[in-house]
This record gives sequence, C-alpha cells and structure tokens, in this order.
Amino acid sequence: MYVARWQFTARFGRKDECLKVLRKWYVDVAQRIGWRSLRVLAGSIGGPESQVELEVPLDNVEDLEAAWRDMAAVPYHAEYQKQLGELIVHGTERWTIHRVADLTPSES
Repeated sequence: MYVARWQFTARFGRKDECLKVLRKWYVDVAQRIGWRSLRVLAGSIGGPESQVELEVPLDNVEDLEAAWRDMAAVPYHAEYQKQLGELIVHGTERWTIHRVADLTPSES
C-alpha cells in the first residue's frame, strides 16, 4: 500500500481559493478516475499556512501512472490546471510517494 502526495504552496492569501478549486476538481475529475478516498491537508500549526497537500491511497505505483493517464482524458482537468496555476507559487508543486508502514506486530 502506498500514499501519493501532491504538495504545493498557495500564493499569499489564496489558499481558500485553491481549496475551492480542489473541491470542484474532486467532483469533476478525481471521482471520475476512481479517487474517492483522497484527502486534502492545509497548513495550520507548525508549518506554513499556505502549504496544501493532497493525499491519495494506492495499491501500487502503477495505479498512480494509470490515474495520470486517465486524468488527461477528462476534459475538465485542463481547465482546473489552468485555474490552480494562477493560485499556486510557481515551482513549489511536487509529487512524493510513500510506502505505508505496518506497525502491527507480526506473529512469527
């Protein structure tokens, strides 16, 4: 199990606008490609308030690559990219992939 995380910094004073666009993107794009259990985190205490992270659980890395291909085929996606491009600090967006570590003791 993996978690893919898209991180970016919202322009000063524009975080709420970013979240509004992401809410619409979730309905029009994410759900169409099968991303129903994603979550969005926004900076609050101890980190920059302008930091936004979108997390998606995945069974494997190939699922992320397939989702990106599917995303490109959704007609609304390009418009949301354009809208977010005006709200995000250029050069701050990145994807990271994390493996979920199981802390449950194994029975040997």
